[in-house]
Amino acid sequence: MKKICIVGSLNTDIVMQTKKFPTRGENTVGQNAVVLSGGKGGNAATAVCRLGKEAVLISSVGMDYYGETMLADLTESGINITHIKRTPLSHTGLTTIIIDESAERTMVVAPGANMQLTAQDITDHALEIQQCSVLLVQLEVAEEAVIQAMKLAKESGLLVIIDPAPAEGITMQAIRYADILIPNEQETKHMTGIEVANVDDALQAAKYFQLLGIEKSIIKMGHRGALVYTPSKWQFIEAIPVDAVDTVVGDTFSGALACSLAEGNDLFQAAWFATIVSALKVTRLGPRDGIPTMAEVEAFMKARNLQQPYLPS
Repeated sequence: MKKICIVGSLNTDIVMQTKKFPTRGENTVGQNAVVLSGGKGGNAATAVCRLGKEAVLISSVGMDYYGETMLADLTESGINITHIKRTPLSHTGLTTIIIDESAERTMVVAPGANMQLTAQDITDHALEIQQCSVLLVQLEVAEEAVIQAMKLAKESGLLVIIDPAPAEGITMQAIRYADILIPNEQETKHMTGIEVANVDDALQAAKYFQLLGIEKSIIKMGHRGALVYTPSKWQFIEAIPVDAVDTVVGDTFSGALACSLAEGNDLFQAAWFATIVSALKVTRLGPRDGIPTMAEVEAFMKARNLQQPYLPS
């Protein structure tokens, strides 16, 4: 089985649903509230496991109740927790999420223990990284850990994907070792100054990234779809229309993309597979609980008559 290494965050998510997002200073009543295990690293690792691959997750949690719960949830999901750091120096990461009636979400993240992941922690797991075929990194952990992971991966011949989220954590140092960059609209604007209002804007941004040395990119455009770019070809992949319940899908997309690329599919095939998985994900509530299994994806594809050159091993 092909392994995929994920270096990213682990957060406890406090999710509330409401008809409309409150204005500043306003108190409003929610319709539902739930506490879930999340974080971009944990979400992507869960997607990898549910889609039939082994995830090597390198992350950090606090020595608190939320950290214990997180580790138990990951274990139940079939994720190896031996590479996750326990630190007494900070609390487990915490995210407050508000979802309005249009399924859009607004978040505040307190990263906590995620910032305690160091370059030395990554070096300590160098052998595990080298045994993988793909490295997926995100920016909700300390930059030094991300950079060290990418350096080790490049030295070992791994394909390196960077999901440059959150936008505030993006630096040129953090993306210089990436083979594939997969920003959303907000992150693209933060990095390029380009407002992605249409496909032409996305194409302009992808060409800008190429000038920076990142030849392959996917500009994620939410409910519209994604622009997939390589130096020799580009393609806009439309999103699959569904009734969305929760539009958080970036980690599912990145995990699915990594799975397909690990199988040897090209970037366009992998992006189409990630689009299919993402379409099913947004019909379900929860950044991690809503991630589908491979069997559910296959059933969805059959029901929608969708084709995908993806062969899980």
